[in-house]
This record gives sequence, C-alpha cells and structure tokens, in this order.
Amino acid sequence: MSGSLDLRMESGEREQLASPQNEPTASEGLGKFQRLKPTILGAIEVTIGIFMALTAITYLAVDVDPYLTAILFWGILIYIPAGGLTIAADRKPTRAKVCAALGMNVLVALSTVAGSPLHGFAIVIFGFEECVTLCHSEFVMLAASILLFIISIIVVASAVSALCSSRKPSKEHTVI
Repeated sequence: MSGSLDLRMESGEREQLASPQNEPTASEGLGKFQRLKPTILGAIEVTIGIFMALTAITYLAVDVDPYLTAILFWGILIYIPAGGLTIAADRKPTRAKVCAALGMNVLVALSTVAGSPLHGFAIVIFGFEECVTLCHSEFVMLAASILLFIISIIVVASAVSALCSSRKPSKEHTVI
C-alpha cells in the first residue's frame, strides 16, 4: 500500500506516551482553576450576599411583605458560603475544595435563576407609590442576581475544566 501512512511506533515510544508522567498532575490541573483568579469572584459573591442580607434587614424594618424578604435571605445561606469556598479553593487548591466550590456555585446559579423572576415580580408588586425607594433597590437586586449568575457559571466552568484535566495521584507516586 503505497498511499497509506505508516504509523508504527517502537514499543519504547508507546510506553513513554502512555506513562503517567505525560498526564497532568492534580496541582497542574487545579492550576487552571487559579488562573481565573477566583478570589476576586468569590469576594464579589460574598459582597453581594452581604448586600442582599442588609437589604432584607432594611425591608423588615420598613414592614415589607415577609415573603419578599425571604428571597434576599438566600444571600446569607447560599451566596456568602459559595464565595467563601471559592476563595478557599483559590488560596490552597485541593480537589475537595474545588469540588465544594463547584457544588455551591451550581446552587448559586440555580437560586439566581429562581430568584431573578421573583425580584421582577417584586418590582411589579411594589407599584408606583412605594417605587421611590423599594423599586430602585429591587432593580439593584435583580442586576446583582444576574451578575451572580454569570460569576457562578464562570466558576463552575473553570472548576469543571480544572477537575477534568487533573488526575488523582496514584498510590505509587505519593510520598508517605
């Protein structure tokens, strides 16, 4: 066969290509996560979570419907821990921390998808009389929810990429 390409390798070359030394290590793969600078993204998540919690406390002081303030308390329960885990995963990256940040940011994405329409409904519910103060803060909350959604998707994509490209070190390569 004169037109076919000869792709034969010697056995030494084949073993070298299949060896674990050519695969990325866990630290190299998790380095992809750190290139994103997740500390900044986590700090934004924490800041927005605190801002939403303070806004919820303000709403309670103004006697706004408690169902509307419940949306904002998600910030304490979801956004602040997700931002903290994202920061922790950046400072000392391990597979467990990156997986935890991944899971929490998936939860952030889901909660913002559920919460954004609720902020929109709150703008409509407040009407024109109360719209002077409360409507403006709901527009800010809606924008913050959209920003959180974008940040969480970026962190999730980066974490998945880092986890897929890293491998667990085999037992024969670990030093005890």
